[in-house]
Parts: sequence; structure tokens; C-alpha cells
Amino acid sequence: MSNPVEKFVKDIEWIRAELMPMDRLCSPLMGISDWDDAVAVKFSGKTLIASSDGPYSKRLALKSALIHASTDVVVKGAKPLFALDTVIGSRHDVGEIIASLKRQALEMKIPLLGGNTLIEDVEARCSLTVIGELLLEKPIRDSTAKRGDAVCLLGEPIWGEQDERILKAKRLFSAWFTALKKGVKVSSAKDVTKGGLVSVVYEMERKSRRKFSLNDIELPMTRNLDNFLLTLSEGEFKKIEKIARKYKCPVKEIGVVV
Repeated sequence: MSNPVEKFVKDIEWIRAELMPMDRLCSPLMGISDWDDAVAVKFSGKTLIASSDGPYSKRLALKSALIHASTDVVVKGAKPLFALDTVIGSRHDVGEIIASLKRQALEMKIPLLGGNTLIEDVEARCSLTVIGELLLEKPIRDSTAKRGDAVCLLGEPIWGEQDERILKAKRLFSAWFTALKKGVKVSSAKDVTKGGLVSVVYEMERKSRRKFSLNDIELPMTRNLDNFLLTLSEGEFKKIEKIARKYKCPVKEIGVVV
């Protein structure tokens, strides 16, 4: 089995080096140099957060691809405004994927406003770009954990059939947006996707130059969870714990930043 840190982090770092000059073209608030979950740019007096994800297999597209693509934007503190898709596959496969993305868009209130489609006799795949508006003064980075912060997981793993995944995502997003609206201060955050907790913790430790001392975690360490890994003070954790309980959204302290 391949090492997820090698596969999902180290093996693509050359892309960051290759694209580094891009930041000079538009001076983003959060860009290639930050190498975070999403990018942040000023536009018409607002801060937009954008992320592209995929290609997703048909199996995942039929369950929750739009939800997964949106977590990169939401975890930075932004509310998704709309999404764009790119879909390829047979007429039948594309039809099923579009119908599923439509349902996810309606349930999550993330309009799917266009994209690109290729009808070809190949394995069906789709990619998604999500654009959101930042709700905070600054995006929540994955590089700013502080010594003494509690490390916690917010939300259940977004697994199961589509209805179950949508319900879990709604609870996660509702608890998260309420916490941000009420002023809960989060030091750093990242969604637990490619490579699972192993890769996410590695990146957050390296970027913040801190170590995360973790407890025993009763979850697969290398599987995508699509919930949020947060670091925040003990006081702020108590606040988000109370809010999460209201929305039946699990939150668990799993360690400390040292």
C-alpha cells in the first residue's frame, strides 16, 4: 500500500514550484505560495474563495461529489455561491451524473450554473469548481495552529448512501456556519480528504511548524472523512461543542498542538 503522504502531498509539490510565478500576476490573499485547500482573491470589494476538485469516479459523483468539492471552500470560512462542472462519459453515464449533481445542488443550495460536457465512450468522470464568498475578514488557513490549541474533528465522516451523506453534510455546514457567525475563533482548519488524517495532520504540522499530539482515534487514518480538522483554544472548543450539539453534529477533541 502506497504511503498517503508521499502520494497526496510530496509527489505533487513540484506543481507548486512550477506555478509559483502565478501569484505575481494577481497578488491573491491566498494563492500558490500558500498551497492551501482553496485560493482567496479580492473581487469587486469582496473576497472570493475558489477550489477545483476531481476527477471523481461515477460512483462518487452519484453519491456526493459536489459536497466533497464544496468542503474545500466551506472550511476556509466561505459560503458557496455556485459551482461549475466538467463531465465526460457515455450519454447514459453523463445523464445519471448530471441528475445526481442536480439533486446535490438543490439539497445543499449550491447552484450548478454550467460547465463542459463530453459524450464519449470512456470511463465516466466529473470534476467540479466551487466559488464562495468569505464570511470572515480573513480565510482560515491550514498553517496557523497555535501551541496549546485543542485538535478536534467536527462532523461525522461523510460516508454511506446519498441521503445519509447529504444529511451529514447539512449538519456539518450548519454547525460550522453558525459557529463562524457567532464569532468562534478557529486557529487553523482543513477538510480531511485525500490521504485522510495522516496526510492532513502532516501538512498542518509542517506548515505551522508545530506537532500535533493525538489520542487514539477510532477512525481509519488514511481514508477520506470529508469532515473538518480544527485547531482552536480550549475555550473556543467549548463554544463550538455547544453549537454542534444543537445541530446534532458530532465534535470530538482528539489531541493538542505542542
